[in-house]
Amino acid sequence: MAIAQNTGTVKGIVADKDSKETLVGATVTLKNDNKTYKVSVSTGLDGSYTFRNVPKGKYEVEAKYVTYKDEDKDFELKVGEVKIINLNIESKSNNLDEVKISGKSDEGSDYKSRSIERKSDQVLNAVSARTIEVSPDLTIANVTQRVSGVSIERSNNGEGQYAIIRGMDKRYNYTLVNGVKIPSPDNKNRYVPLDIFPADIVDRMEVYKSLTPNLEGDAIGGGINLVLKDAPNRFTVRANAAVGMAGSLFDQDYTKFDHSASSKSSPRIANGNGYSATLADFPNNPFNYSTKKAPVSTIFGLSAGGRSADKKFGALAAISYQNTYRGTKTVFYDTDVDRATNEPALKSVQSRAYSIQQERTGLHAKLDYKFNKANKLDLYASYMNLAQNQFRFQSDTTLNLGRVGMGTGRVSNNYRSSRVVQQIFSTNLHGEHEIADNFDMNWSLVYAKADANEPDRASLSIVTGRTAIFDASGNKTGSSQNPILFNSTGAAQSHVWAKNSDEDKTAYLNFIYKPKIADTNVEFSFGGMYRDKTRTSSYDDYSLRLSGSTTQTYDGNINNNTFMVQTVGGSPSDPLNYNFKEKIAAAYAQFKFNVGKLQTLGGVRYENTQQDWVTSANINQIIGAIGSKKYDDFLPSLNFKYALGDKENLRLSYYSAISRPGFYELIPHTGGDPDADYQELGNPNLKRITSDNFDLRYELFPKQLDQLLVGVFYKNIKNPIEFALVNQATSVFYTAANFGNATNYGFEADFTKYISKFGFRANYTFTNSKITTTKTVLYRDAATTGLTQRTEEQTRPLQGQSKHIGNLSLLFKDAKSGIDAQLAAVYTGPRIFTVSPYLDNDIWQKGTITLDLSAEKKISKNFSVYIKVNNLLNTPSELEIKRPYQITASTINQDVANQTVGENVFVRKDEYKQFYLLGLRYKL
Repeated sequence: MAIAQNTGTVKGIVADKDSKETLVGATVTLKNDNKTYKVSVSTGLDGSYTFRNVPKGKYEVEAKYVTYKDEDKDFELKVGEVKIINLNIESKSNNLDEVKISGKSDEGSDYKSRSIERKSDQVLNAVSARTIEVSPDLTIANVTQRVSGVSIERSNNGEGQYAIIRGMDKRYNYTLVNGVKIPSPDNKNRYVPLDIFPADIVDRMEVYKSLTPNLEGDAIGGGINLVLKDAPNRFTVRANAAVGMAGSLFDQDYTKFDHSASSKSSPRIANGNGYSATLADFPNNPFNYSTKKAPVSTIFGLSAGGRSADKKFGALAAISYQNTYRGTKTVFYDTDVDRATNEPALKSVQSRAYSIQQERTGLHAKLDYKFNKANKLDLYASYMNLAQNQFRFQSDTTLNLGRVGMGTGRVSNNYRSSRVVQQIFSTNLHGEHEIADNFDMNWSLVYAKADANEPDRASLSIVTGRTAIFDASGNKTGSSQNPILFNSTGAAQSHVWAKNSDEDKTAYLNFIYKPKIADTNVEFSFGGMYRDKTRTSSYDDYSLRLSGSTTQTYDGNINNNTFMVQTVGGSPSDPLNYNFKEKIAAAYAQFKFNVGKLQTLGGVRYENTQQDWVTSANINQIIGAIGSKKYDDFLPSLNFKYALGDKENLRLSYYSAISRPGFYELIPHTGGDPDADYQELGNPNLKRITSDNFDLRYELFPKQLDQLLVGVFYKNIKNPIEFALVNQATSVFYTAANFGNATNYGFEADFTKYISKFGFRANYTFTNSKITTTKTVLYRDAATTGLTQRTEEQTRPLQGQSKHIGNLSLLFKDAKSGIDAQLAAVYTGPRIFTVSPYLDNDIWQKGTITLDLSAEKKISKNFSVYIKVNNLLNTPSELEIKRPYQITASTINQDVANQTVGENVFVRKDEYKQFYLLGLRYKL
């Protein structure tokens, strides 16, 4: 206590002398005149430092920071005094402030991302490579969920796959790599599945929330731009390696299968139309299963690059490899609608167990050369590959059991093994040229190709069950297990080959003219784009049945059974065998100027779209088997940015945008995703979507990393496309359709604050969309007692839109001890998963809260260790119909699992559990 009474406190801020930006991680040393007292600390996330319990006396405080000159101050500290010493240190280079903003060495920094947000011409959010590196995320898809206004759609392994921006489904958004749109390997959508990108291959991720005329116009929701790693100013090496394990595989064996003998092409594609397949074309390898306990996941990444001594030539190469194993469990109820009451009805219950291996590879290389001040060329190429091996066991139990009760009756079991390989290759030759002092030109030649190949999705179908045993009085006394048999009347095996390819050849040309008009600097830009896209798809489905007319018992070894090929010719007339061509020609004119503190940017973009497709379906039986579409769009936009201060902006923007239907949606196909709960149906009558979009946002950047972003948005959408269940004859299909008009509006708040070593990052988005569609009501007419139906209009949210989403991250960073940690929570509110054709029968995804953890500890100058833990709360994905579950004639004597009378009808639950990762990182 006596020591404390004779001491004081010294604290302050270390900042850049010119820009006044605070410096994180600067070393501050406090020492007295006779050198008997000396202590050092590092500045916190807000650039602050503090020395407590300092004895009275004369001192010197000194600040040191890389590439900055040392700065010191002398002072005298009195007893009980709180001395504030702010140190403004000067760069060793006269133009360092400019380098900090645009220099190669800062591209992946948090400060670079904040600077881009502040200076951009449009409304956007940016996430730096450093933020991504220390986050709990392994893929770009999962990174997107940390951004305000963005939620994710997950794949069946629980990993993020697509981004939903401001409640707008994946179809309304596009993906760019270094500002250039790339094709998609997805078998349904024209937009890229973001889980194909490893997170450690980018310098920065940008989320566009408004468009300017020089950007492609098919992004009603927004765009995601991945800025890949660039050559730094000095030679730099980054490497990391990690091992991990899925918590779901601690109590569930991982099942693998042999895919080595599977042919990449179907028998028909390999041998030509008219070929009759034989048993030799279908080896039993995919049905040879084996299990192992908790396989170990592995992660590896390496990047190296730098610039020549004269800084004219730069080169960088990067590789990322991830091999992960996961297991998931699913319970799914196949639902229908009661013909007399329009209430949900349960048909069957399925339990599914998945074993999933994903091998994700990312390769990236970039070269650039600056010939002189006026001419520069760069060439980059990237290759992304996602190979997934998936085993699924499904058990399907009918619920139409009458008085027999649960646990008895017919059970259909299905074993399925599939391997899907998705690839994206993209290369871009880009040039920048100064033609005159105020006239510039840039151009790009881009070749990109994406494909997905699923060779031999092999399924095995068997039947079994339990038979109830009754006493003489008719009371159930037990049950007996039935044999496990192949069904002699249906397909015992199915083999599917599916392959699609999407090839783009694109050219860009832009001119920028910067005259001075009436003492105002004005920038005029104009240019164009032409893309030639070719999309191909092939599909074959083969069935094998038991040889002979009797049933056969399945003992777990498929080699003990005999089969014959039932569909020897494959599926040559299936509409999923198609060729699709799309040509897009675009031109734009844009202006930008500043008057005082107001920047104005506006212009118009023109896009011409021509689409043609040909399928192998019988054109006399299938409507739309051959088709074409052509349309023109004029897309104006206007953006205002008013600088309320050096670190404060007010933005107002308007832009018009479109969204084109997916190729898969236009082709008149039947069938589709093997994991889908309903058969899919194509719709060649789909129209493009158009929208008018408005944004207002206030921005404040008080310190280097702190920020406050608050805004509102409004979208008026014409002909939105959504998936819905439709009835055709006796079947129910899942199809895309246009649904009149819709509106979507909301509010966003994004707040980041750092205090010394602690940080707080939070964002919240409210979104409210409305669309009115016609729904069917089934009922029994009281007068005639007959079953009939009527239609009613119903207003609901857009599919995939959550009214409330939010993020909360607690951060800790101590540069001196080398600790960087965060606990990150994500809330995603309820949203419509499937639109039903029946009133009040839409299937909703429940709201979720997920919690992830990551931490890094520096152990030497060049090495650090890190951990990442995903899904700490074991949050499942659950679906429901917001109607109370009721006892029906078919379930009166059943105790149906997961269903509670009076509560919402349970539809589906997917459980993923945690994923753990421990790694080592190297930096030179």
